[in-house]
Order: sequence, then C-alpha cells, then structure tokens
Amino acid sequence: MLSLTTHLALLSTKLPKLKSQGEEDPFFDDDWAVAEYLYPRTSSPKTGTQSPVRPPVTLLVVSVGENVIFDPSREEIAVADAVLAISVTRDTEAGNLKLLSIRTIDPPSRLTQPAVPNSENVNMLGATPSTEDVAVLNPATGEEEVPGVWRPRRGGLKRSVIAHMIKTVLKKGGVGEEVLEGLEGVEVE
Repeated sequence: MLSLTTHLALLSTKLPKLKSQGEEDPFFDDDWAVAEYLYPRTSSPKTGTQSPVRPPVTLLVVSVGENVIFDPSREEIAVADAVLAISVTRDTEAGNLKLLSIRTIDPPSRLTQPAVPNSENVNMLGATPSTEDVAVLNPATGEEEVPGVWRPRRGGLKRSVIAHMIKTVLKKGGVGEEVLEGLEGVEVE
C-alpha cells in the first residue's frame, strides 16, 4: 500500500517552472499555475500520447510451499517460506514490464528460535519433566525432532519458486501489469 501511495504522490508532484536558461543561476517561476508535473501525463501536447516514464511500484510477494501470495496479510507473512519485494515499472520502448530490483526480507518464521521440548524444560518447583516427548531422528538433517515442538525452516528456497514468483509479476496480463493499469486509471491533480 505504501508503494502505491508513493507512486500516486509522485504522479501528482509538481515542480516550479525553470525560468533561467543555459548556465545561469537557477531561477524559478513562483506561479504554481504554470508548474510542471514531475511525471507528465502526456509526452507532448501535440501528440497526446501517454508518457513512457513512470515511477516504479514495489510489490510484496510471499511463497508458502509452492503457493505464491501477493499483498500478504500479517498471518501469511508469519508462515511464509520466502518474502520478496519486487520493484517493476513499464519499459519505455516496448511497453512491457521491466524488473528493477528484487529484495529478500527475512520472514518471522526464520527469525524465531526453536522451541524446547517439555522433557528438557524443568520448571522452577523441581517437578520432574514429562516423558511424553519422544524424539525422532530426522534422517535428512540428522537432528532430533520432537512432535509438537517448533523448529524453524532451514536452508534456502528452490530457484524454481523464486522464478515462478518473478514470472507471475512480469508476465503479460500478470499482477504487475494489473497494478500499473489500475494506477493509471486513478486521476491525480
């Protein structure tokens, strides 16, 4: 939401018109009625064509398993395997979407410490620990796993999942294009 409002704010930003020319000291017109938009709606008054230059938009994309979720809620981010901030804009010549940057964000699940089984948790009154927790050796990792005890996910993410997340944003008729088309429909003054 912050990226979308920033995009719209940049579209409605006006700059004072420059009066000075060449290598003169900058001198600006103080009449805001003649101020120019930072991102003008048309490239020239004669052609009336849409300006190819637009501010970028950053989309928050998460993956949970093989599922890709856009604009996730707090609960979806909490269980995410990966969180990406993907910045896109329209390509000036082709009109297709252009990938500007990808940033990874550590989801809360990776920042959480593993839990302690009840068998190792001795309370302060000196009670004997429960023998309910039976550890099972995980052959893949070689670690003991106790049912019902939280273990954060280890390792990275498959490249195919990241590629799928990016393709879903950039493809023709994809989420990125939908968002930018929706923003174009908003009238800014």
